[in-house]
Amino acid sequence: MKPRALLLAALAATGAWAEETQDFTLEATTDLLYLHNLLATGPRAFGPPARRDSQYQYGLSLVGNLGPWTGELTVRDVDFYQQDPNITLNQGTSRIYKKYIKFDAAHWNLQAGDFNTMLGRGLVLSVIQNPAILMFNTIDGGDARYRSGRLELHALNGSVTTEKQDQSWWVEGGEATVEVLPGNRVGIRASSVRDERLPRFGPPVGRRLCRSASLSGQDLPGGFSYYAERAHMDFPDQQPALFPTLVDPRKGDGAYGNLSFHHQAWVLMAETKNYKNFDNGLNNPPLADRDTEKNDQYDGAGQRLYAQYSFPDPDLTLFGSAGAYRDENFAGHNVFGGFKLQDGFDRLDLAWTYGLKTVFFLEKRTDATLTWRLTPLWSLDLTLRDKRNRPPGSDPYEETDLTVQVGRSPRFAVYLMQQRTSVAVFEATRLFYGGVRVNFRKGSYVDCSAGRLRGGEVCAGGQCITLPPFEGWKLAAHWRW
Repeated sequence: MKPRALLLAALAATGAWAEETQDFTLEATTDLLYLHNLLATGPRAFGPPARRDSQYQYGLSLVGNLGPWTGELTVRDVDFYQQDPNITLNQGTSRIYKKYIKFDAAHWNLQAGDFNTMLGRGLVLSVIQNPAILMFNTIDGGDARYRSGRLELHALNGSVTTEKQDQSWWVEGGEATVEVLPGNRVGIRASSVRDERLPRFGPPVGRRLCRSASLSGQDLPGGFSYYAERAHMDFPDQQPALFPTLVDPRKGDGAYGNLSFHHQAWVLMAETKNYKNFDNGLNNPPLADRDTEKNDQYDGAGQRLYAQYSFPDPDLTLFGSAGAYRDENFAGHNVFGGFKLQDGFDRLDLAWTYGLKTVFFLEKRTDATLTWRLTPLWSLDLTLRDKRNRPPGSDPYEETDLTVQVGRSPRFAVYLMQQRTSVAVFEATRLFYGGVRVNFRKGSYVDCSAGRLRGGEVCAGGQCITLPPFEGWKLAAHWRW
């Protein structure tokens, strides 16, 4: 019997029992993603790849709560990976995608199974979900936390596997923080990461040992807060560099710090980072930059100042950031600023950001969103993203995405996106994609869309993924019982 059939039986049995159990809560969700992808092919031993344009991902999830206990079981049946959507598997695979059981008490939090976590600010370890780049990795193991008075302890271990099942790591880690003065904490952290399964063409890295110390203060007198963390990484299984001028592959260092000031309508912050050979495969230190930039952990540094001022009426926020960055042998600046307006004229939300970046080459970027509530039920949404690059020795590159959406809250929305690019995709410089989304109770929805998408690099939280172009139609459904 397939796992999804077993889960359906479990849903029926536990659902009937839950109706008579007052302190037991049960929630079940069903997810479906079907793609008719005209660019998808399947692996083939001989000859050209076979065309496989029908793809699906189906999941069932059951979450239960009984007093201090919480548990989840999620089963998925897939025949393609979202991080590699133009390749269809020869046959669908069914597996338990996520499972855990968690116990919460006054001082203890214990969890076994799949979980996400981050030690400190992510310098030592960071395994958290990042839906914007289709990253849903978890640690399959155990996690324990203890809190009492000024002391907090945290320990974990387990295995991490990529979505495509082509690489996995074994990780162990922990942290301890203690409040030494009111609002001020000292922390120490450590992690050990080693390869369990290597990618097909990836060289072995061996063990990665990382340790750090931090000092932080939150909501201090005068409106000040601060955070500083220094980390060191060892790669004991690596060989020394062939030339003294190269980065030592056996050692890595990372440092991050910020100082912020909050007073009435003002927010001021200074940030700094410096990373050298500081990638253990499962860490993601802070960017000290806008969230959609790529974090250089091999040899990167930067400092920036950020300022924000908020008006109470109208609800308007002005902000700006100016920073100097180094990415290996390239150096430059990243400056951006803009505003956010909410409930203007009691029906308008508007946000606009413009930035200039000169680290590798001149890059101009504009982001804007507008929501106009035409009536209490009907609204119009516009989203603009414009990016223009001037790489040295190459022609200027431009890409613009404009999305228009009309919706009736909370029932449905119709949307249309136009993508323009200076480099032809599908032998065209203009691509169109649109669809309809219908909402139901408890956050359930059905979304049907079709058209062409450019693809390209998408970054969020310092991490990036490169998506291929898409042509076809999609059906996505999420149902909460």
